Amino acid sequence: MSAKQPIKSIEKKWIIDVLSQRSPEFNKAMDVNVIIDVAVKNGLGAALFQQLNDSKIECPDTLQSELKRAYFTNLVRNTNISNVWKELKEILETKKMRYIPLKGIYLSQYVYKDPTLRAMSDIDVLLTRNDADKAYNYLLKLGATSSEPDYQPDDTTTDHHLPGLTYKGVYIELHRGLFPDDSNYNIDYKDIWNNLVQQRDTVSIHPHLNLIYFCLHLYYTVKRGGLRLSWLYDFIVYSRSEEFTQCKGSFMQQLNAQNCVEPVLAMLYAAEKVFNYQFPFIDRNIYTKNIRSIEKRAIYFANNQGESSTDYGYEIAIERLKNTKGFVNKLSFLKKMVFKPGNSFLSNMQRLGLLTWRTLGMIKQKTVSFFRF
Repeated sequence: MSAKQPIKSIEKKWIIDVLSQRSPEFNKAMDVNVIIDVAVKNGLGAALFQQLNDSKIECPDTLQSELKRAYFTNLVRNTNISNVWKELKEILETKKMRYIPLKGIYLSQYVYKDPTLRAMSDIDVLLTRNDADKAYNYLLKLGATSSEPDYQPDDTTTDHHLPGLTYKGVYIELHRGLFPDDSNYNIDYKDIWNNLVQQRDTVSIHPHLNLIYFCLHLYYTVKRGGLRLSWLYDFIVYSRSEEFTQCKGSFMQQLNAQNCVEPVLAMLYAAEKVFNYQFPFIDRNIYTKNIRSIEKRAIYFANNQGESSTDYGYEIAIERLKNTKGFVNKLSFLKKMVFKPGNSFLSNMQRLGLLTWRTLGMIKQKTVSFFRF
């Protein structure tokens, strides 16, 4: 892979170099406020603060002070989320429900050496399909509030998680799968549950499958029009963890078995280029036109994070509609996307108009993207 740095902002480049332990000197031409804004918005404020101190890099007092503030803000928020996670674990274990922590809560609690360094905003947890609704209803009885109060269990749904719950001020998503059943790329449900590994007081997805999951999650986020540098940084931190480095078997063999080589390699290549890093376990002889397009899109959003994502969001919905089998099921999918339970006729018509407008925006975006990516 090329060592050329694709990030245009000198402030972002400096943040990346600090996190990559290259100990760059502070450049007086850089804007301190931009560094603070980029670091915090990308979930890297706490990690940047720690690395500046560990590497003893001199920088303006204002920057040091604001990053210290970001660290303690993370500490307070993560502590609250961690306390709810401990309670949720106890509930699930008491009810004898199988569960797997996902994404931020997993990385913060079980991978990063200091839980404060990985910013969190919610709790994502995977349960078996039968237990997801049971856990959802039990949390409601304990006082949780739902983002969709009129939700009814639906065995035919292809969605991968239930409506979000807010419990003791923390947002919780109970997953019944890692991605919607009708997504182009997914991880086999049986492979997830049949290859769990013990991780201190919990179990986790097999390390190779977990990295594939992180990459696919970012791939779909990029398709919606967004990216945070912390998600690329996660790949590096996780791949260096004891759990991953001691994992037996071939990552590429697992990747091929899950039929998602292109999106995963594209995300890993993007992380390599942004952080000037190399993953030792991937095959760089695979570099298709589609991989190049996805990689370019990821790097574009790494440089242009302020761009609205609404023009991109419905690309995934169209993908899912395309994969839905049967005309009746397609109509049912469209109805579910457009008409929300409990909405009045006027609200539904307003939503239909909004979705139509955004779909037109997506068509425009796709035309532009043809030349951009």
